[in-house]
Amino acid sequence: MRDAIEMWRSTRMVVLTALCAALYAALLIPFKAIVLIPGLTEVRPASALPVILGLLFGPAAAWGSAFGNLIGDFFGTLTPGSFFGFIGNFFFAYVPYRLWATFSRREATGGLRQLPLYIFVCLMASSTCAAIIAWGVDLLGMAPYHVLGTIITLNNALPAIVLGGALLPLLYARSRRWGLLVSQNMSDADTAPGRLAPLGAVLTIGGSLAGVALAVFIFRLGANGQPPAWLLVLGSVRNAAGVCALLTVVGAALLARPPRWRRSADQGRVGADVTDAPGRPGGPAPQDGLAVSHLTFRYPSWDTPALRDVSLALAPGQWLTVVGPTGAGKSTLCLALCGVIPQLQDGDLEGRVSACGMDTADTPVHDIALRVGTLFQHFESQLFCTDVRSEVAFALEQRGVPRPEMLQRVDEALDAMGLTELQHADPATLSGGQKQRLALAALLAARPDVLVLDEPTTDLDPQGRRELVDMLRRLCAEGKTLVVVENDLWSPTDTDEGSLAAETMAVLGEGALQARAPAAELLRDPERCRKLGLKPLPLPDLFARLGSLERPLTVEEAVAAAQREGWRLDGSRVGHGEGGVVGAVTDRDGDVEAGDRSRGVAVGDRSHDLSTSEAIIEVAGLRHSYDAVEALAGVDLEIQRGEFVALLGPNGAGKTTLARHLNGLLKPSAGRVLVAGQDTTKTTPAHLARTVGYLFQDPDDEIFCQQVSDEVEFGLRNLGLPAAEREARVREALAWVGLTDRAEADPFTLTRGERQQVALAAVLAVRPEVIVFDEPTTGLDGVEQVAMMERLRALNAEGHTVVMITHAAWAAAEYARRLVLMGEGGRVLADGTPRELYADEALLAQAHQVAPDVIRFSRAAFGEVLLSVDEAAARLQR
Repeated sequence: MRDAIEMWRSTRMVVLTALCAALYAALLIPFKAIVLIPGLTEVRPASALPVILGLLFGPAAAWGSAFGNLIGDFFGTLTPGSFFGFIGNFFFAYVPYRLWATFSRREATGGLRQLPLYIFVCLMASSTCAAIIAWGVDLLGMAPYHVLGTIITLNNALPAIVLGGALLPLLYARSRRWGLLVSQNMSDADTAPGRLAPLGAVLTIGGSLAGVALAVFIFRLGANGQPPAWLLVLGSVRNAAGVCALLTVVGAALLARPPRWRRSADQGRVGADVTDAPGRPGGPAPQDGLAVSHLTFRYPSWDTPALRDVSLALAPGQWLTVVGPTGAGKSTLCLALCGVIPQLQDGDLEGRVSACGMDTADTPVHDIALRVGTLFQHFESQLFCTDVRSEVAFALEQRGVPRPEMLQRVDEALDAMGLTELQHADPATLSGGQKQRLALAALLAARPDVLVLDEPTTDLDPQGRRELVDMLRRLCAEGKTLVVVENDLWSPTDTDEGSLAAETMAVLGEGALQARAPAAELLRDPERCRKLGLKPLPLPDLFARLGSLERPLTVEEAVAAAQREGWRLDGSRVGHGEGGVVGAVTDRDGDVEAGDRSRGVAVGDRSHDLSTSEAIIEVAGLRHSYDAVEALAGVDLEIQRGEFVALLGPNGAGKTTLARHLNGLLKPSAGRVLVAGQDTTKTTPAHLARTVGYLFQDPDDEIFCQQVSDEVEFGLRNLGLPAAEREARVREALAWVGLTDRAEADPFTLTRGERQQVALAAVLAVRPEVIVFDEPTTGLDGVEQVAMMERLRALNAEGHTVVMITHAAWAAAEYARRLVLMGEGGRVLADGTPRELYADEALLAQAHQVAPDVIRFSRAAFGEVLLSVDEAAARLQR
């Protein structure tokens, strides 16, 4: 039985072959015979594809180009010469792939530094293709070699150099992100040059150049010219061309490493077999645990390692939480723990990773997966079945779990993740949080010994996160080994311990292990957290700012500490504005109001009287259904100009569905939505985009241009603005989000946080009145979350109406000035200020919400709602 990982790679290469063939044929057919220079060359933009596809996808592109050209020939030019066209186009893509591997250790990413080598391989590939096809067609007596050889060389080289040079950087970034590169689907041993590669390069280059030189020489000599005596030694031009073609084919074959027919016991090992040195962090792990020993890993084309000399060890029953800033190497560590690195993701690896006694570089990934369950950061990539129940059962079916046991496991996993009522739903119709629950359910049903969870709570509502923590604690008590990666620290609450649930916390920074300490010790030290690039927990941070020696982690500890130290509220500063803005909000009679939306709301340094403000958005009786599932059940809502509104609620409450009605992306099943007086059913999303800018939860869903500046300018082009104004707006928007120096970068080379800033800049450039942001803090580390929320506050202060969907209670409390609380069934449960809604514990529980620690502490200790650490620090005194 074939090794599963090799089968997986082979399948992807077959799919890539089909895609390359289809793409090449689709572009080749319309431009098959459009003459540019009569008798010399044609317009064939498709000729740019084989070279760049070959550099990206290797053998898959070579076969795809061969079959794509054959498909094109079926549309009017199919002849016996198509056989040689098949071979020539194969080498048109294969030669650049092999020559590049021979002359450069770096991947072909495009750019000025790689331009000379790129031009060189384009010329060699074009002349190789020309030598083979021209000789074959001449052999069949269909066309003279010297004419066809020069035409094919020019037809192939010019588009490949001009168009391909522009397309390569664009396609490389996206292909790498989607895991399609040849380096991501073939092992280093398969792609590296063989021992005879230098000889192969000489023969390929010599044969292709000789073939072109022969064609040009005979072409200039003329049809009636007498060939030179040296040529007659070979008997004829045809024989000489055949020798050139043969040399190129033999040379290209020698460029590759000979195929390996057997899989040796040591195949797949990457890097040194390093044992753990005394005194290093961690130490050898038991046979059933995890051991990471001096792990260093660098992705292809990266100048610096993603991980640097990381050593960790975990025994069964231990829980390690890994935190750190964005780009610290946390996800890379997860991929190494489950064998994806280095088996499916190539790169330079040193050190060793052992999981349950298996070396993750040697053991096939499917064998590792039997013991190590992994939830990836992009969890939606793990879902592919057509209903929820089948998704959870899929892995169990592949492992041959007996049906009665499988059904029991599926039921238990669905119940544990709160998905029983959705077991027959299509995963594509679920909310982001429900999809994350489903991916977790499928993982838990498999009952692995080790769980590696990469940001498992990003899309979960507060109740879902508490339930997950409780479940993980039980699994840990049962002897499971847990590695939980988070971008941010979790606050303890009454019903869970947050980050404190882990015995140990490890902090990564710039790929290295910056700290490893007991969770409680690290969480109680806000200054140390800041130095490590982490956003400290609010209660220890508050008491540190107050000058207290106490560093409470829980609300109970904080209340007791406040009583011991005699903290009280400063009554002279009562009535702070919503959103953490320090300053009294008064009614029209001058009486202090503590957050009454009908009286006034602070917006930056101004105050808007919302009782008389004009409604920018009006929602009346809104209903929306996906197939037979009702997502919204009669929503009534008005949003005034200048408001900062947060939509909160459990997973599946219809928050995103409601938000997508605000700019016409969805149309009501019943009811109506008015945006600036316009009925969304009677206008287009493109027209509404002038008024409402929408930012998706995942910025990659709306980014597609090659450069950051082009992405920001795209919407302005659709508006038909003059070039000068577009340029000015792009500069302004990029400066506002701090990406001026990345204007020419490819968006897909940026971090998640930077891509989110690009999406925001694209919206800001259009200058909409309303900005709707779906989960602005998801995927960002704590520092980036605060920076993003400060940007939204600044936008609101400038007069923009801001509507955000969030599970981050602290962000809603500190920044929003109005909360719309949604419940299960797509209904609005409550609508009011943060101070009002966060005072009602029963209402919050109904919506699966938990108030931020500072609010719960201030309610318990002083009977008043304080919305933020800033407000509490300003008002507390002894």
